[in-house]
Amino acid sequence: MNHLEVRHSDTREYIYPVSRNILRTNIYCSLIDSNNDLKVKIVYWNRFVENDEKTIQMNSFSKDNQSKYYTAEIKLEESAKYLKYYFVISNELEEVFFSSYGLSKTLPSKTFEYQSTNELDVFEVPKWANGIVGYQIFPERFFKGSSSPNGLSLEKWDSQPSRTNFFGGNLRGIIDKFNYIRDLGVRMIYLTPIFLSNSNHKYDTVDYFKIDPNFGDIDDLKNLVELCHNNDMKLILDGVFNHIGYYSSQFQDVIKKGKASKYWDWFYIHGDSVDVDKINYECVGYYKWMPKLRYSSNSLRKYILSVGEYWISAVGIDGWRLDVSDEVDFTFLQEFRKTIKSVNEDALLIGETWKDGRDLLRGDQMDSIMNYRFRDISLDYFANESIDTNTFKDRIENILFNYPSPSHNALYNLLGSHDTERISTICKSNWEKEKLLIVFQMTYPGMPVVYYGDEIGLEGETDPDCRQTMKWCSVNEKILEFYKRMIKIRNENDSLKYGSFSHLNLENGLYGFVREFKNDSIIVVINKSDRFCQFNLNKIFDNMKSELIDIDSQKSKIIKITREGEKMTVTCIKK
Repeated sequence: MNHLEVRHSDTREYIYPVSRNILRTNIYCSLIDSNNDLKVKIVYWNRFVENDEKTIQMNSFSKDNQSKYYTAEIKLEESAKYLKYYFVISNELEEVFFSSYGLSKTLPSKTFEYQSTNELDVFEVPKWANGIVGYQIFPERFFKGSSSPNGLSLEKWDSQPSRTNFFGGNLRGIIDKFNYIRDLGVRMIYLTPIFLSNSNHKYDTVDYFKIDPNFGDIDDLKNLVELCHNNDMKLILDGVFNHIGYYSSQFQDVIKKGKASKYWDWFYIHGDSVDVDKINYECVGYYKWMPKLRYSSNSLRKYILSVGEYWISAVGIDGWRLDVSDEVDFTFLQEFRKTIKSVNEDALLIGETWKDGRDLLRGDQMDSIMNYRFRDISLDYFANESIDTNTFKDRIENILFNYPSPSHNALYNLLGSHDTERISTICKSNWEKEKLLIVFQMTYPGMPVVYYGDEIGLEGETDPDCRQTMKWCSVNEKILEFYKRMIKIRNENDSLKYGSFSHLNLENGLYGFVREFKNDSIIVVINKSDRFCQFNLNKIFDNMKSELIDIDSQKSKIIKITREGEKMTVTCIKK
């Protein structure tokens, strides 16, 4: 088979347990410059059991096999161990084999192997996080509650933000607006840092054990957590553990005492004392106010572990989002996971990363990552229109292929954050484009998270403009109602929360996919073109009657198909 590119190795990137007796295996197969209509099978057996070969047909992320990414689950009666396996790849013309020796036209003499599954090898994500919708809040800009800030000079609420000014948003403000958040339909709130700090963003922590008094106190946080839990919602805090604030007592002690400070080994200092002017210490982004922490220090590790544990135990928060987690010592992240899960096994750990996050998703560190890859790909396709449909499909499938399946429904899928342009700005206030983005975000596998204000049409360039105050007096009701409607559709359909994902090969420039769970299927079709289009349902499901579905230019449709025995009921739940 000429020009066939195949990728698989018997490492955790390609084969891993989802339970002790179920393995997920992935393989990449691509016919370069040719139709990719391949069939891929995996042949496996226990090396201690003779004549017990089994064969499984692998599925791609495409209903018509036009994908390069193939996956299958091997289900065993006992715990997975001592497996040998190889792949059979075929098209209409020929058949080849793929093993640890590569491609061959004859049965391989050397196979791939999987040795054993231990209990702690299995990657488990808190079940409550699967498929829910989240809401990110920058507390200083959300709402100014009844408690007043301590001595801050505040700007007028709707005026222009800068990197240094303050507006007075606080925890009490979030409590005051809780009904608004709940009515959106979200089930998780993530707060950017709330601990003592001199800045408005709080990413330069002064004291991890004290809530910034301008945000409130521990009782305010307890009240907010209780309010969330009473309404079947979760609260996640931001853990800034890669670095600390310049004005923290620990770094100030090092400045004062030099090597005599008990915190000296907490930092990367080049010399015998801190030189603030020459900045002879490592910091984040070369920003002197954020000295980087050094996790070879046992006392630092114990301190940060005590921080993580304290807020879970004392207040009952439901997890942590770890700032720049891909810059933190991975052995510490492993230790952090063990500590947090020992206090609350259902606590969720989300890592910030702007790149491929596989290193964080091996089951020993994070449960989820901020999926900036999802954001970049989605914006390129829907907003910037810089990639075509086939490229978009390939990149979206690549995310699901690269990340372990237990994380799929908990991936933090964002369109905006406190570090990015607002989506309304990126879409140049083109509401039709923005709607298509929202439809995709709310129907793709994962945990879609809305950045506060996006749901009312806030605009803004990158930091600090994307951190504007919530415009409570100028809500775009049209955008708000659309968000509510899409969140409601997601919440009411298990296929959108937990279902499988397969692309559809639609004509006329349409983009579509199907999510399937138990007896229900949800078909999502998006028309980015400038013309009216149609598609036939019987081209998606062979046993369906012919039924033409109309879809206008720049519109989307969501169709639900429910099976009851031989009967199939078709309902359009979003026009």
